[in-house]
Amino acid sequence: MKRRKFITLAGAAAGIAIVPPSLYFIAPGINEFAVELIEKEFYYLKLAPGSAVRYVDDYFKSSANNTLSTIKWKTTYYLKLNYEQSDRIRELLKYYLLSTDFFINKMDESKMLNYLGLYSPYHSPLPNPYSFLIYPPAEIKEP
Repeated sequence: MKRRKFITLAGAAAGIAIVPPSLYFIAPGINEFAVELIEKEFYYLKLAPGSAVRYVDDYFKSSANNTLSTIKWKTTYYLKLNYEQSDRIRELLKYYLLSTDFFINKMDESKMLNYLGLYSPYHSPLPNPYSFLIYPPAEIKEP
């Protein structure tokens, strides 16, 4: 192997080895990306100022926030995936709506959306969005 070819291959290998870790450190934090996603996907709703930030902070505190999870979120960022292409994003958006007063206000898009607390089906004081207490049946028909 000639010296020039060796230097070229060594440079290419070094570049390949350096680029992914540098993208990991250069990319914005996962919290900023998640807030941006929520605001982009729910552009038609009136989000209370700071509610998305508080939700994202609580969401990532409660979930396993390890290096592998961070890599997955940053990969999602670089691939510019949306909720149709990523279950991770779909879950983030779904739990955001459940954690707000959106269903309490009967899905009224004209009202301000306030973050109440992280939704948990077992521990959350937030009601079930499909409850008959919120949406009573219009009419019960006897057979």
